[in-house]
Amino acid sequence: MKNATPGDLSFILPYRHLADIREMIQALDQVTPGIHSKDTLLYGTEVKFYTSRLELTNCLETQIRNLFTIGDGAGVTRGLIQASTSGVIVGREISNREQKSKPANARISLHAS
Repeated sequence: MKNATPGDLSFILPYRHLADIREMIQALDQVTPGIHSKDTLLYGTEVKFYTSRLELTNCLETQIRNLFTIGDGAGVTRGLIQASTSGVIVGREISNREQKSKPANARISLHAS
């Protein structure tokens, strides 16, 4: 299969589940010889849930002031590029807030003149 990516199901399934699957395949081999072979492909799907969404501002701040969400674990991005970008967005927002909280004479310009 050109689109299949080989992997190890033991990384995602508990041992008991894998043992039960192997037992079932061995039993099926008694009814349909050849099912239990080195060529049998077990297809494991990946399921991601995107329905639970946090209420966020455009700078990824939660309803709790100064609590931001970034990365894939936050459930607001779907991939490495978006996850990385979320870190940049939050980093810039925190930097902007820090600059605004300093007295005017203590601010350092981050832009070239």
